[in-house]
Amino acid sequence: MMPAIVINRSALCSRAFLLGLALIAACSADSAPPKQGKSSRTASGRPRINDSAAGSVDLASPAYKPSPLTAIGSVSGTIKLDGVVKVDTTPITIDQKVCGTHVPPSIDATPNGLGDVIVWIADAKVGKQLPVSRRIELSSEDCELDPRVQATVSGSTVNVFNDDKALHKLVFLDAATGDTLQRMPFFNNGQVVASEKIAKDVGIVEVRCAQHPWSRAYIATFDHPYFAVTEKDGKFKIDSLPPGKYTVNVWHEGMKKPLSQQVQVDANGAAKLDVAVKLQ
Repeated sequence: MMPAIVINRSALCSRAFLLGLALIAACSADSAPPKQGKSSRTASGRPRINDSAAGSVDLASPAYKPSPLTAIGSVSGTIKLDGVVKVDTTPITIDQKVCGTHVPPSIDATPNGLGDVIVWIADAKVGKQLPVSRRIELSSEDCELDPRVQATVSGSTVNVFNDDKALHKLVFLDAATGDTLQRMPFFNNGQVVASEKIAKDVGIVEVRCAQHPWSRAYIATFDHPYFAVTEKDGKFKIDSLPPGKYTVNVWHEGMKKPLSQQVQVDANGAAKLDVAVKLQ
């Protein structure tokens, strides 16, 4: 009987040893860092900042591949505001010599069009090359962030300037998760900080100033080149699109979700998209 007992114990030890190795391997796989890529940031379930105007926007698109173009078309149009601009009468109580006495309007709209609207092709798979130059700028001027809304491609460097004789503490937030991507304190005018963290991944970044709560900006990062931001007249144009049927998304801060429209782009054709959006 003794030899049988010894054999069984050896078998059990071997099984335990193998099981231990399997558990270690599983733990190692779980703890391994994720592969780097251009994946879109997604909501983490954390509570959003109550006064955020970023809404819920997914800028992810199908895997994009630059390809030679034998025929191209374009999408252009005008985005207008459905409604009236609410006047903000909130007084400014700090740094009035630099910031003024009242909070500036956050909506740049006229009867002809709505500015600072991001327009993009949501399902672009192939097309023109991504831009070689990947650098954008953001500055603090009179306690406002300029430009208020801009778009770029992932992997861009963001140069942040302070042109005010005032203390600024900029906070860059992932609009999808609420996570802080970077903090930038500025103490003197003329300071500049370059960051590769802000526009590293696909998604929208909401910029805030801890010293001046009304100061906001939004940076949209894409993994394809088919996007635009409307000027004050609400006009936009996205060119060099391969012929096909596309989904065009339209978003302005204050919208909970983008407005989507279908367009048909023909070879050497110019599709038109004129829409009015409602803001919260």
